[in-house]
Amino acid sequence: MNIIKQILIQDLERINLKEHRDGKVHFNSIFIRHHPYLCLAMIIAYASLAALMWYTPYFGVWSLIAFSIAFVAMAAVLLFDIKPVYHFEDIGVLDLRVCYNGEWFVNEPISKAAINKILAHPQVSDEIKNDIRHIMKKKHVICFYDVFILTFSEQSPYSQSMAMVNKGA
Repeated sequence: MNIIKQILIQDLERINLKEHRDGKVHFNSIFIRHHPYLCLAMIIAYASLAALMWYTPYFGVWSLIAFSIAFVAMAAVLLFDIKPVYHFEDIGVLDLRVCYNGEWFVNEPISKAAINKILAHPQVSDEIKNDIRHIMKKKHVICFYDVFILTFSEQSPYSQSMAMVNKGA
C-alpha cells in the first residue's frame, strides 16, 4: 500500500505545481472580469452612501473615513484568493480544514499516468487493480478519495487483510 501512497503523493505534488497551489494570498482579478456590473454597482453604492454620509450632520468625517476603510477592506477580500496546497494526509479527514480547503479529494481526478503506474506496479494486489478498473468503467474517472477508500480507510477490506498479514509477520 505504500507504493499507492507514494504514487498519489507524487500526483498531488504535480497538481500543486501545475495549479500553483502554495497556500499564499494572491491578487486575482477574475472577480472583476466575471462580475463587472456587480463591481460597478458596489462603487456606485459606495459613492452614494459616502455622499449621504458627508452631507448628513450626525455622521461626520470620521464615520465617512471608517466607512471608506470598511469598503476598501471588503472589496480587497473579493480581489484576493488562496489556493490551498493539497496533502495526502487531508484525504478523508473531515475537520476545520474542510471549511478552508473543501472536500477537494472527492472531485479531484487522479492523472492517467498515476492510474497506469498503480495498475502496472507489481506490489499492488490484483483485487485493488480490478476495483480501480471497475470504478473507471462506471465513472470514467477515478478520484483520490476512491483510491483512498479502497486502500487506506477502515472501510477497506484490503487494509484489514493487510493489517492481519502484518500482525502475522
